[in-house]
Amino acid sequence: MEQMSPRTRGEFLFGLLFFAAVVFGLSRAGLDVHRGLFEQDLVPVSGLVVQGELEYVTREDVRAALQDDPALNNFFTLDVNEVQQRIEGLPWVHRVSVRKRWPALLYVYVVEKTPRAHWGEDRLLSDRGDIFTAPLERLKQPLVTLSGPDTMADRVWDQYQQFQRLLGLNGYKVAALHLTERHAWEVQLADGPRLKLGRGDTLARLQRFIDVYPLLEEREKMAYIDLRYDTGVAVGWKASEGTGNDQDHR
Repeated sequence: MEQMSPRTRGEFLFGLLFFAAVVFGLSRAGLDVHRGLFEQDLVPVSGLVVQGELEYVTREDVRAALQDDPALNNFFTLDVNEVQQRIEGLPWVHRVSVRKRWPALLYVYVVEKTPRAHWGEDRLLSDRGDIFTAPLERLKQPLVTLSGPDTMADRVWDQYQQFQRLLGLNGYKVAALHLTERHAWEVQLADGPRLKLGRGDTLARLQRFIDVYPLLEEREKMAYIDLRYDTGVAVGWKASEGTGNDQDHR
């Protein structure tokens, strides 16, 4: 077997040491870059892009939710789940998707809560059946007012749609619908009296109202019509000055 000469052996060892030095230098340089980027916060988030079909949430709302967040100082270590939670804490926000894009951009996609009714005096009912609190001054259009036990919100909404379909065919509009603790229904008509429907046969009682109401006199003075009778109705009159409500059976 041919042996390497001392000169050849020296050249081989020199080449090996040179290769090791290059590998060590590259590793050290990579470590320095890693430290500079990930540990010394040299790359803050430089841009925020807010997307989605926004009607109630503004881009300023999203930016304000993230304002002064120190996590934005480091794009690489920023936890998108934490950003998502902060934005989902906004009143009109239903769901948020957050992603990072090189070199230092943050993309936020927002799905809003869409209100379909007032719930009580100061809350809203979303199109997904959620009850939530949000600034009412941002509403784009008038909404019907529904109320009742929170756990019955879906049922109240479904009943409202049934009542409005029947009443709407006859030129009436539901302004408010209330389900009492005893599960009795009360309908407030727009520009009309309150209808006490009770717990059963509600559609039949509504139809009786539709049949009887045009025959009644002084309708503008009626405070409510009680339809919880097998035949006929009871009328409660608006209080005149210095008197209470009067009731009249018909």
